[in-house]
Amino acid sequence: MPADRIASHPSGPPAGPLEGPAAAPLTEAEVGAVRAQFPALSRQHDGRPYVYLDGPGGTQVPRRTIDAMADYLGRCNANHEGAFPTSEESDAMLADVHAAAADYVGAADAGEVVFGQNMTTLTFALSRAIGRTLKAGDEIVVTRLDHDANVAPWLALEEERGIRMRWVGIHEEDCTLDLDGLERSLGPRTRLVAVGLASNAVGTLNPIRQIVEMAHAAGALTYVDAVHAAPHVPLDVAALGTDFLVCSPYKFFGPHLGLLYGRRDLLQNLTAYKVRPATNEPPGKWETGTPPAESLAGLLATFGYLESLGEMSGGSGGSVVGASGPGGAGAPTTRRARLGAAMAVIGATERGLARRALRALGDVPGLRLRGVVDPNRLAERVPTFAFTLAGHSPREVATELGRRGIAVWDGDYYAYELIRALGLAESGGMVRVGFVHYNTAAEIDRLVEALGEIALRKSAGTGHA
Repeated sequence: MPADRIASHPSGPPAGPLEGPAAAPLTEAEVGAVRAQFPALSRQHDGRPYVYLDGPGGTQVPRRTIDAMADYLGRCNANHEGAFPTSEESDAMLADVHAAAADYVGAADAGEVVFGQNMTTLTFALSRAIGRTLKAGDEIVVTRLDHDANVAPWLALEEERGIRMRWVGIHEEDCTLDLDGLERSLGPRTRLVAVGLASNAVGTLNPIRQIVEMAHAAGALTYVDAVHAAPHVPLDVAALGTDFLVCSPYKFFGPHLGLLYGRRDLLQNLTAYKVRPATNEPPGKWETGTPPAESLAGLLATFGYLESLGEMSGGSGGSVVGASGPGGAGAPTTRRARLGAAMAVIGATERGLARRALRALGDVPGLRLRGVVDPNRLAERVPTFAFTLAGHSPREVATELGRRGIAVWDGDYYAYELIRALGLAESGGMVRVGFVHYNTAAEIDRLVEALGEIALRKSAGTGHA
């Protein structure tokens, strides 16, 4: 497929806002009902609830997801496209989960959704396919803010095919992208811009519609990593106008999987690496081998869980938990609408958590937050926070919190370029905490209390925490 063909973008500028409908946050009782659906949240540590603030590395899953995976394996576990009932039932489920995923990302065609092992594996596959259409001297733009899974696959093309890489830096004071630098990086040889919707390290939300418009004006494709955004904001590939978007269901309450959206014409015309008898039609041409059907059954149930959140948004007053049908007269009537409503409820709930976390973390002695820290700019970030604590390495802090039953991450979390741009690689990176809608204000308070004790212990000269 020639480069000039792949760079064409027939759909015109993106339309419509990315934001979901207005919604009220979950009440304390509703959060409790939500938490009751997640078996992992009942875990205890020294007689207290275990605190999961490691969501940026993977969220917990609702009971219905676990049950759906077990039910599939116990009832209709079969390879696909067979002429017998269990295979036919399995195929029906696979069709349904593709349709549900298309609704989740806002794709018009279920054939534009591809499942794989994870986002990284899918991106390597697409980068190899796109690379076959490029020639030496063509350019790909990557950023210092991204997870390495949306950098390294493109860097490989530099050595393999002589592609030139162009880098977009950050504003260190708030860890936002240098959009002027992006504009300078675009030119007549630009073929693709790879960028994240949200930073997995510091939570920055990038202005993707603007970036997509800039890339398309230069004749380039866009490849958007939405892994970290997916648990927090509605995805709408039509509104964004992007050519590709990739995310990971295990980051939004599902099983370990990868999910790729690609414009159908691109998925149709790009050459996939596949076995010869496999279909030449998307999405099958990209889903190599036997699909992980039990995980896909679990993902379908995860979408059902999200729909149940969305059903409460129509003013029905019904419980968010275990809803099996629409709520009142104002409840959303389509799966896409219910999923959008769910993300609006999630967003409203998380903004309250983010505001509380920003205020409380700022009071911990010696703690330095990175990224957007102005409470008036919450719309520019998701509730993921990375920080250092004076006198302690990130691993020391994470270890001490872990001893107290609070799960957090430390290091670079594959935000390889960002940690180096901030000069933190040699000192162990940062501590990262992330909140999702099942987290609580009490968990924030418990985190901050523990951090305060760690900071005090060090300042009092009693040794490492």
